[in-house]
Amino acid sequence: MKRIKILMPILALAFFSCDDYLDINSPSPNDLAFTEAKPSKLLPGAQVSTYRVQATTMNQLGNVFMNSWTRNVFSFGNGYDRELQLQIDNGFYTGIWDGLFRNLKNFDAIIKYPNPNGKYDMYVAAAKICKAHYMQEIVDLYGDAPYSQAWAGGANTTPAYDDDYAIYQSLIAELEDARDLIANADPSVNEDIAPYDTMLGGDMAKWAEFANTIQLRMCLRMSEVTGAKATFRDTKLADIAAGPFLSDNVSINPGFSDASNDNMNPEFNFYEYDAAGNLAQNRTFKTMSGHAYKALQSYATTNYPAAGSQEIIAGSGVFYPNVTDPRSARLFTAAPSNPRRAVNQGSSLVDVGPATATFPGLPCRFGLGNYNAYGTTHAGATIGDYATTDGFVMTYSESCFLQAEAALRYPSLFSGGSTWFNAGIQDSMDMKFVAAGSYIATINTKPNFGWTGTDAQKLHAIMYQKWVALMGVNNSIQSYIDYTRTGYPLTPLSTNAVQTRKPYRLIYPVSEYVANSANVPAMSSTEVFTINSKTPFWVPGAPN
Repeated sequence: MKRIKILMPILALAFFSCDDYLDINSPSPNDLAFTEAKPSKLLPGAQVSTYRVQATTMNQLGNVFMNSWTRNVFSFGNGYDRELQLQIDNGFYTGIWDGLFRNLKNFDAIIKYPNPNGKYDMYVAAAKICKAHYMQEIVDLYGDAPYSQAWAGGANTTPAYDDDYAIYQSLIAELEDARDLIANADPSVNEDIAPYDTMLGGDMAKWAEFANTIQLRMCLRMSEVTGAKATFRDTKLADIAAGPFLSDNVSINPGFSDASNDNMNPEFNFYEYDAAGNLAQNRTFKTMSGHAYKALQSYATTNYPAAGSQEIIAGSGVFYPNVTDPRSARLFTAAPSNPRRAVNQGSSLVDVGPATATFPGLPCRFGLGNYNAYGTTHAGATIGDYATTDGFVMTYSESCFLQAEAALRYPSLFSGGSTWFNAGIQDSMDMKFVAAGSYIATINTKPNFGWTGTDAQKLHAIMYQKWVALMGVNNSIQSYIDYTRTGYPLTPLSTNAVQTRKPYRLIYPVSEYVANSANVPAMSSTEVFTINSKTPFWVPGAPN
């Protein structure tokens, strides 16, 4: 996988706190004034700062909400209380909204930078695509949001809120503009983006693939809309039906190193170790959930409490697949000399593992197999090696599962559903450096988990396999957003949840209620659990 080593002075000036890593909005007097920063100075910081939010705060919420992770109750008395109990308020995960909006300003500044002769067209194209990728996530998690008046700085500190469907339309227009810029590039005037592009190294064909894949994801998000919205969706699907879609991961690496915590791959620093080689608390605090254990292990290697208790959710009629997934041990690793154990969300005990295990006992922690650069055993790899691994803005496996869903839902436009489905599983195996062996053939005999059965069962299988592929240190928030749209894959609530379902959306952060109170919609904690006018427009049954 490609690594882009960036050695420009702007990066050397940008390593401050964790929050300011590569952020040109940092208040240091050594930084350029924001208005003086050219696209080449804005792009690397914009890419890495938004990625940091996705890789840490957003990814954590996705994994907990989708019952992949829970707290290590063997070593910690509490944690994840609000996430497990589903206590959602305007202080819940405020870093998602605040972090993305703050850093999207850099992409917006690239788009608006003076460009009379098209010199910066490739920067503008990349910025438009990144803006669409991250702004879609804001809309998917919050619904209506500032957009047309956002990022004006002092000229407008209280931007109006735009309708979420209108924002979707605008974002797809941005993707279309980006593809047009790429297709009509004039190399005689375009400034080379490659030295400053920390994601795709200036490969504009891959940027066009990324744009198509984001548009596919947006159209699939609208799979249940009706009327004029459905007509718009169908038109935009037809526009991209021929692709091409992502042919590889969208990785990111500005030259990560172990020189300091701020220089490391932010995922590895957040979840595993610091630059000095100290174990991050997250690696011992976060553990494999009982649901993830049961999904990834056979019945013979799981201590189910009673015969027939393998049903994922009581009354659903869907039982765990009874297949040991080769990715399981790479995602979560037992401490030395310990069997693999896990914790059911809401439990106060370590209570899931092999039938032969002793309970309670130390549960699994994050496996270093989440970091895929050093082979099957990672033999000889140092903290420095792991610190420099690529991050992933979007994986090829996610692209494959999107194409599988498109083929299932829209066979007149897309084909090869089973091929893309199998390719998504295989790519996930490859990223974890495990041999698929007979897994794909075996899983494809099992409705709801492989490509067999009814269309509804195949849709569940797509969402299930995407959940596994995005589990861990990938963009797991996408699985949660898909869950709010489809209800798949079946995912048990924590036993201490105070709600009967997961929320359809999040509540706007307290920063909006303080600084933009005239425009931010008022919301109660109960409204996020019901379908109403504030629910994202693409949720089935939403009235907007």
